[in-house]
Amino acid sequence: MSQQIINQLDPLQQESGKRIANSVITGMTRSLTRARYQLMNSQMNPSGGGAIYVPTRGTQSLSQATNRQNIRKLMTLPAEREDNFTHSLNTELLGGEQYPVLTAVLGTGVGLVTAGGGILFTAATTALSLANTAQRVLARLGDELWQIEEIGKSNSSRWFDGNTQSAFHVGSYFLVDPHRAGGNVRSKGWLIHEERTELTLL
Repeated sequence: MSQQIINQLDPLQQESGKRIANSVITGMTRSLTRARYQLMNSQMNPSGGGAIYVPTRGTQSLSQATNRQNIRKLMTLPAEREDNFTHSLNTELLGGEQYPVLTAVLGTGVGLVTAGGGILFTAATTALSLANTAQRVLARLGDELWQIEEIGKSNSSRWFDGNTQSAFHVGSYFLVDPHRAGGNVRSKGWLIHEERTELTLL
């Protein structure tokens, strides 16, 4: 059954490599009190020690596209003042001497595109360039932070099991100017962090 499910998944593009500190992601998701992701959770490995990551609703649920995609607003940065979280986020976005820059509007040639109302994780991984430049992407008061999840397929890291592809969960985080986005976070925003996790399909 698991191979049939994998065959139905959309292929994922190459990993973006975009990262900010885990402590900042924890602040966005409040994951000390609730799950960081809604489409994936961890459980003890029934065939051995350690933990595995599985689809929240079970392997069979992935046969339906609606169970492979999720989008949610995490927070609006306080509009009245720059708080400690906003300061920490901007410190991460500065990245020392390397400044993330907006190289393309998501959904315009690259990024998140809609198909049948769903979200396809495609070239959104190229939304930010870490080239050294004077133009910085910084969070401003009133900006929003959004999370987009997708479950797709990519080359397996488990070479020993004979499968060439596996199911992966991708959690992407976007900085959005609500005035610029016009209520459409899927088409306009800045990719600031991506996490990719290989799933076990039981």
